[in-house]
Amino acid sequence: MRPRARDGIIESDIGTLAVGRRGVLLSAEWLVGRASAPDFDPRDEIAAAFVAAYLRYFRGHDWREAFEDLPIGDGTPFQCRVWTSCRTIRPGDTRTYGWIARDLGLKPLHCRSIGNALRRNPLPIAVPCHRVVASSGLGGYAGARSGALADIKSRLLAFESAMRAKP
Repeated sequence: MRPRARDGIIESDIGTLAVGRRGVLLSAEWLVGRASAPDFDPRDEIAAAFVAAYLRYFRGHDWREAFEDLPIGDGTPFQCRVWTSCRTIRPGDTRTYGWIARDLGLKPLHCRSIGNALRRNPLPIAVPCHRVVASSGLGGYAGARSGALADIKSRLLAFESAMRAKP
């Protein structure tokens, strides 16, 4: 399926992602078991820029090109540090929670805090938390260790590996 968007809802082979605002906060959410999508206003230039960036990504463009000039979202100073570190992981690569800890100058015992910060990531793919895995395997995604969200993490990683392999 060629990725397409309408009213902030982006449909792709990986899943359906909704971009909009929850109150004043920009959010992108996988529509898996959710009662509602965030509110999308086509006059919201930042939200519209994210929709365009997600479409570029799903069409096979490098995420750095698609998202590099866009903000990473609102969070605590610690969350923003974790999200910034996460954005250094290239498409097709993965890093562990321990790697993020070391990158931030922290001890590995902070892995749970790092996981919690990634769980609260309001902009999946733009902040590529799917590239962070447990040292023992895939780990969770958006707070889920199994089910549809974990499947999305696997599909994102496979998509990026295939995208990276293309000349």
